[in-house]
Amino acid sequence: NRAGRWLPADRRAVFLTRQSAAPSLTLRLGWRLAAVILVAVLLAAVGTAWRAIATVRELDDRALQGQADLIIAALPPALDANGVIHLPDALVNHFRASDGDNVFLVFADGRLLGTSDAPVASEMAPFLRESTSDGFFRVPRFVNHSRGMIGFVTRAGPFRIAVLQGREQTAALLDSLIGNFLLGALWLLLPLGAALILVSVATVRLGLGPVRRVSTAAAKIGPGHPDIRLPTEALPSEIAPLVHAMNDALERLQEAIALQRRFVAEAAHALRTPLAVLTARLDMVEGHPELAPLRHDADRMARLVSQMLRMVRLESLPVEVSKTVELRAVAAEAIADLAPLGLRRGVEIALDAPLSGAAVIGNHAALSLALTNLIENALMHAPAGTTVEVVITPRGMITVRDRGPGVPEPDRARIFGRFERGGAARYGGAGLGLAIVGEIAAMHGGSVTVNDRPGGGAAFTLTVAGAAAHAQAAAETSNRPASVGR
Repeated sequence: NRAGRWLPADRRAVFLTRQSAAPSLTLRLGWRLAAVILVAVLLAAVGTAWRAIATVRELDDRALQGQADLIIAALPPALDANGVIHLPDALVNHFRASDGDNVFLVFADGRLLGTSDAPVASEMAPFLRESTSDGFFRVPRFVNHSRGMIGFVTRAGPFRIAVLQGREQTAALLDSLIGNFLLGALWLLLPLGAALILVSVATVRLGLGPVRRVSTAAAKIGPGHPDIRLPTEALPSEIAPLVHAMNDALERLQEAIALQRRFVAEAAHALRTPLAVLTARLDMVEGHPELAPLRHDADRMARLVSQMLRMVRLESLPVEVSKTVELRAVAAEAIADLAPLGLRRGVEIALDAPLSGAAVIGNHAALSLALTNLIENALMHAPAGTTVEVVITPRGMITVRDRGPGVPEPDRARIFGRFERGGAARYGGAGLGLAIVGEIAAMHGGSVTVNDRPGGGAAFTLTVAGAAAHAQAAAETSNRPASVGR
């Protein structure tokens, strides 16, 4: 965070989520994949419709060619004496049965020699006489055919044969095909599109499962858990090199942290013996005017070394926070250890705790260390003749109250940082005791706060996340009816 302190795993995950302004990769890939599939389906539908229309027109063209071949096969080799041709009645009646939708015309030297529909032929003859090219053509709209006609012209010897077909049938067929096909495709595409979106998002989400597992594991990495590594199972080939590189970096980081902790521990341990010798020698000196300041400095150095060793042990050892801890026993242990210090400073230590029921889920040794530091901090600031009160509530909250000068409002947010002594500098504080309390509270998912005590002084309150749940479970157990046996 901005204060330079390491956030717990759950808070780090929330912090990282808030910092990410980009939308979900799963949604982006899913929507894009679904859009591509939908566009492909639409293009396929349009292409199919276009091909269907072309096929209908090809069938019409083949039908016209077939009709022209029938007429050519029935043509006489030459004109009769009157200059006309005679075609079989069956063929002519076949065209006439179409009510003008199918018409043939036979020309020779620009003259109309035969037709299946004289009225249509009279309207079409001028158009066909002016046309000299053979092949397929379209006839403009005229009186009896509002949609016009399509035709085919070919030559057979001296004859020029034209076969025409009304466009009403073709247009009706195309309208029916396009309407039914497109409407059916539209109603099919709606559920298909929804299914494609769901399947695409689910597929992408399933494919990004290993990446989410890597993210979850990364959120748990911190100074308290430097041995955690990112999972490498079933990773995509594009992500695997990055994850392996991060694991190598974490390995180097763990070695650096271990080296730093070992150095601090060895340095602090090495200083204990010279400090003990120095203190013993100072006790042997009497009557010197500078003796009291020297003893104060020696005590301060010994306290700093002791707190450094505590900090290193707290960081290097795994803390199991899943045991049931009786807070009254923790408080009694801490008060017993600090009773001699209280006697030397002329300050009493009082315990106000329920006889039973004040239990939390956590670590006994860690909570004992936190409470010891809170009581020791209170003893340093409490004037002689006053009392330091340790109050434990049934719901698992611990409050240590003193009659010292209190903590100014600007210092309350930073005194739980390392080497942040605040007003403790006047009392020889090392600046590590409250930092240890803050880290132990974070390990237990709780917090430590400081407020003014009514009547003067400070009140430090330590809460543990598992306290309320444990208290509720204990209350439910005590309220449950007891079973009666014989």
